[in-house]
Amino acid sequence: MKSSKKLLVVGVLASTLGLAGLVPSAYFWHQTRQITEAAVASSPTQTVTTPTVVTAPKIITGKPVRLLIPSLGMDLSVADGVYDPRNGQWTLSTSQVHYALMTVQPNDKQGNTLIYGHYRPEVFAALHTIQPGATAQVVTANGYTFTYTFKNSTVVNPADTSILSYEGRPMLTLQTCTGAFMQNRQLFSFDLVGIKQ
Repeated sequence: MKSSKKLLVVGVLASTLGLAGLVPSAYFWHQTRQITEAAVASSPTQTVTTPTVVTAPKIITGKPVRLLIPSLGMDLSVADGVYDPRNGQWTLSTSQVHYALMTVQPNDKQGNTLIYGHYRPEVFAALHTIQPGATAQVVTANGYTFTYTFKNSTVVNPADTSILSYEGRPMLTLQTCTGAFMQNRQLFSFDLVGIKQ
């Protein structure tokens, strides 16, 4: 009996001590929670924005390496062409045409691609016989084929460089000499009609 009373007293004492420790813990937990909630409520809300990425439109372009005009039986290799302002001369060849490097490469956006060559049987002598609607194809080093349709031709003085400042829809201009003494330049204008790879 005495041991039962002792156990009961010890149990009551332990329960009382446990409750005594629980009350401060509960109080501390409640205070911490209120402080945390107040801090969260008073802090400014931050909005995370994702930057907008703008990608430039892809331009289909390439350096010309071959010119074909099927209706005239022309299949010519294209070399780089440079103008030398010191002597007023262009790079020229007796067997191939030249892409004027200061003009745009064939592309699907804008500008004029100028390819020029001698008025010789091996180069552009037959160009003056081309008919409206005839096609010209420019093959590029990276494997594109740009197809153009012949629109018209004009004769200009060699000092006329207006063709170099063209900025409109993509076009191709072929240039060769003309006149009794080959003193003028004949320009053949073509509009872009298609691209394939």
